Amino acid sequence: RGNSKMRVMTDKFNSDIFGIKMGNIIDVSLCCTSEDVRQLIEQATLEQYKHLNVKVNSKDKVSTNAFLQNGFELVDTQLMYCIRTNDYLVNGTRGEKVHFRKYQEGDKEQIINIAKTSYAIDQYHSDLGLDNDLCDIYYSEWIKNCCDGLADKVMVAVLPNNKVIGYITLDYQENQAVVGLAAVQGCFRGRGFFTFLMDNTLRMLYKENIKWLFYGTQLSNIPVLKTMGHFGGFINYSNHVMHFMI
Repeated sequence: RGNSKMRVMTDKFNSDIFGIKMGNIIDVSLCCTSEDVRQLIEQATLEQYKHLNVKVNSKDKVSTNAFLQNGFELVDTQLMYCIRTNDYLVNGTRGEKVHFRKYQEGDKEQIINIAKTSYAIDQYHSDLGLDNDLCDIYYSEWIKNCCDGLADKVMVAVLPNNKVIGYITLDYQENQAVVGLAAVQGCFRGRGFFTFLMDNTLRMLYKENIKWLFYGTQLSNIPVLKTMGHFGGFINYSNHVMHFMI
């Protein structure tokens, strides 16, 4: 297919959740053409895919438009922030009554319940072709897998009665850590608990000699963007996320 190395990889996790064959487009060539995308869709149709997902670096306007011209819908723009762990602000956020600790087995049900209701502006909920309830299940299954060992570490914010009010998952790669999922329970939002989670995570990573924390979020997630700025985070790269229903 031309000079393009683009191909579709089956996403088993997503396919199982949504009950249709879903694929992720990988190896997107820089400045790919509308014809490249058209041929890719033809091939995916032959292979009986029903839904395609692609991430294109937001600097690559040519490829972005090639996908849009072929009927892909822009569902999200993701920003990847980078924070130096030794730059955190020591401002004693919400020390009283809230405790930061590692996940324990007894927390699982509470964490899953938070995940079910915490995501609304992500790429899946923004795709009108996907069932919202299944989108909620997607996140609750993902966090359940994180608790069962998919993530290197799950940290929680808890009240004295062991009520979990927020969580953050981490994957370690040499001298850096990447956040997988993070959320604060709805009724506790806007009260500094996400800042509390971030502050304690950065302190912990600094003590572990981890130099950098990477955090991906949506362009439209204003509360998280503000918190990233609060901790001196800068944007490392950004991707447009586009979906196509066959």
